[in-house]
Amino acid sequence: MVSAPSVSPATATDTSAGSLVNYTISDLDDSMAYRVTLVVGANVTADGASGVFVDGDGNGAADAGASENVALITKVNGQSIDGVKTYPAGSDDPANPSGIFPSGGQITVEVLAVADGTIYPVAYENGGATTFLEIGSDGAPIENYAVGGALNVSGASGQPRFAQQTEQTAGVGTSTEYTIVGVSADQAYRVTLVVADNVTVDGDRGTFVDNDENGAADAGASETIALITQVNGDDIEAAKTFPAGTDDPQNPSGIVPKDGKITVTVTGVAAGKVFPVAYVNGGNSTFLEIGSDGRPVAGENYAVGGAFTVE
Repeated sequence: MVSAPSVSPATATDTSAGSLVNYTISDLDDSMAYRVTLVVGANVTADGASGVFVDGDGNGAADAGASENVALITKVNGQSIDGVKTYPAGSDDPANPSGIFPSGGQITVEVLAVADGTIYPVAYENGGATTFLEIGSDGAPIENYAVGGALNVSGASGQPRFAQQTEQTAGVGTSTEYTIVGVSADQAYRVTLVVADNVTVDGDRGTFVDNDENGAADAGASETIALITQVNGDDIEAAKTFPAGTDDPQNPSGIVPKDGKITVTVTGVAAGKVFPVAYVNGGNSTFLEIGSDGRPVAGENYAVGGAFTVE
C-alpha cells in the first residue's frame, strides 16, 4: 500500500464568499485514482491530517454533509469543472471507479467559497467496497486519506463568480441554472447574455466588443439564441438582460442576492452560443462599462460564466 496523501495548506484558511482557495495534494501514486470531497466542519473532528468522521446513516461511509452550501470544487489539475462538493461523483461502480489521476505525485484543486461556514477538504484513494470514504465504527477511515486545513468562509467578497465555468449544452426549449456567488447582500447586480462573437473569454474574465463605441459591452442579438427565464427561482418575462438596462444609473434596479447567491435560469431559443455575464449595477451607466481595450473598467465587478450552447 502506498503512503497516505498529504494536503496543503494544512492549516486553516479564512476567506470570504466569492474567493478562490487552492489546495495541493501530494505524496500520491500516479497510477492510483483518487477522489476529493469537501466535508462540513460539524461532520469531522480533525487532528492534523487525520480525522474522525460522522456516519449518520450507518452505511460505513463518511458523511460530507451539505458542504456545497459553503464551498465548491471548481478546478482540478488546472481544468475547470462545474462546481461540486465531491469530484468525481460518488455514484461510480466501485469495481471500476473513475477518479483523479495525479501528475508527478500531485493533484491540485481549486475551491470556490460560497457562503458562511467551515469545510475540510479530504483526499482519499478511490477504491474499496464503495467509492465513498469508508470508515470503521469508530469513525476513523479504513482507507488511505488525508484531511487538509479548514476553509472558514465568512461574509462576501463582493466579487461575483459563477459556479458553472464549463460549457453548458442544451436544446431548444431546455434550460440550465447558473449559480452566482460572492455577491454582497446590499448590492444590486445585473445579468446579461452575450453572443460568443462579442467576447473573448479567459477563465471568468472577458474582453468585449463595443461596436457603437459608447463605452459599454455589446451583448449582440443573444435573445435569438437564449433567454433568461428565471431569477432566484422566480419566473420573469424572458429577456437577454435582467433587469433591463434602461434604468437611471444613479438609482439602478438590480438583482438582490438571496441566501448569499443569485441563481439564473437560461433557456435555449435557437442554435448558437452565448456567455452569461454578471456585474455590479452601477457606474456611469447600467450597462457593463468597458475601456478602449474592451476590458471592464475599474469598479465594474463582473464575472463570465461557462458558455451556454444551444444545439
